[in-house]
Amino acid sequence: MVEDGDRNGIWQNHLVQWGMEFPSILHLILALSALHLAYKNPESRDKYIRQADNHFTFGVRTVTSVLSQLNAENCQKIYMAAVLVCFIYFGRGPRPGEYLIFSDAGAAEWQVLMRGVRTIVSSYHAKVFSGILEPKAEEMEPFLSDAMRIELHEHTIHVEALQRLIDQEITDESTRTMYRHAINNLLEIMREVYENRSIGDPGVGLMHLLIGWLYRLPWELVGLLEHKEPRALVILAYWAVMLKYMDSVWFMKGWAEHVLLGISACLQQEYRPWIEWPLRRVWQEN
Repeated sequence: MVEDGDRNGIWQNHLVQWGMEFPSILHLILALSALHLAYKNPESRDKYIRQADNHFTFGVRTVTSVLSQLNAENCQKIYMAAVLVCFIYFGRGPRPGEYLIFSDAGAAEWQVLMRGVRTIVSSYHAKVFSGILEPKAEEMEPFLSDAMRIELHEHTIHVEALQRLIDQEITDESTRTMYRHAINNLLEIMREVYENRSIGDPGVGLMHLLIGWLYRLPWELVGLLEHKEPRALVILAYWAVMLKYMDSVWFMKGWAEHVLLGISACLQQEYRPWIEWPLRRVWQEN
């Protein structure tokens, strides 16, 4: 969702300047800052959480009020406000019954945020990703260290086995194609994640890859996840493994375990063996 490395100084310079023109951004920056202080100072956590909630409430309310006035002039600012809202959601920490893409009650709160981002990007994609938000071409050749090549191979073997299971179990061609596209996209993202880890990329540099996979999921597959369809949940488990590689980012700690435990709790007994590797992989990293 945001470019890793902040090569254009978006977070350090431009976002703060935009906050002076667009109060929503300023309040959302303060909300995220308060959550960081809560993380760094657990003895004062309650105080900082209250401050974060107050700024977040105001920031979200004002973003929502201007969505109806989305245009080419303000779309970048509204997009970055939506990105901040997503970060704050993570920074607030895992919540019982909410697992990003699904919840105990069906649709997840996170999905409301993602729909907002989709609306902005689909309406003004070229304008949003222009200027300082224009993606930069990769400056380094893709590289896999020996250790990461072994990890990627192991991860890939399990995902490809899952693909064969789905091909065997699902007879409807359009549904099978939908699953195949999601898995192929997951395999592509996996390779990029392990390449980034090979060059020592910090966890925050994986954010756009991992959230990008969620963002591109078709609504039909999101609906299956919300209804706890077991094969969809297993695919999500193999994605959730990679959340663990973002543990160096303060607001991502605990999310891999939380999502996997939510998947495990909802999964039918016959499909439990299919998530043994994701569970084992995440807990051996602890």
